[in-house]
Amino acid sequence: MSLIATSRLVAIGNALRQIPLPILGNANLAANFLVQKIGRKAPLYGGWVVPAVIGGTWFIWPAVGDETKVSLGLLPDPEVLKAEAEAAAKISALVSAKVLSNRVNGDFSDLHTQWEKTSIASLMMVDDEDEVDEEEEDDDDDDDDEDEDEEE
Repeated sequence: MSLIATSRLVAIGNALRQIPLPILGNANLAANFLVQKIGRKAPLYGGWVVPAVIGGTWFIWPAVGDETKVSLGLLPDPEVLKAEAEAAAKISALVSAKVLSNRVNGDFSDLHTQWEKTSIASLMMVDDEDEVDEEEEDDDDDDDDEDEDEEE
């Protein structure tokens, strides 16, 4: 380690010695205790980290308020959503007013794409007679089954 990193660690250690903690004395003793007791066994419990995080989140998440979730960016801001909806309503009102004025003047250019789709769909050749014949045959089969039931 470099001299600067060592001096930072020493500074952190000095700061921890000044923070009092109940039972253990100060934060430096608590950190040393945790490193000695838990640090050696941490790899044994490594597999429990993910389930512990999921379980903790399961219990803690409902207690976190919506304001906190919005401030953390986990939920969208309802005020922003409301402002966006109002802006979209204004824009759609302007567009619909423009479209109506165009239609009053006889300009139906906004409907051309819809007309093209409808005309293409109407010109597609579908053999409706075959479909009708198949349905009639199915109906005839049902009638035959009823006749057989009546004979028995």
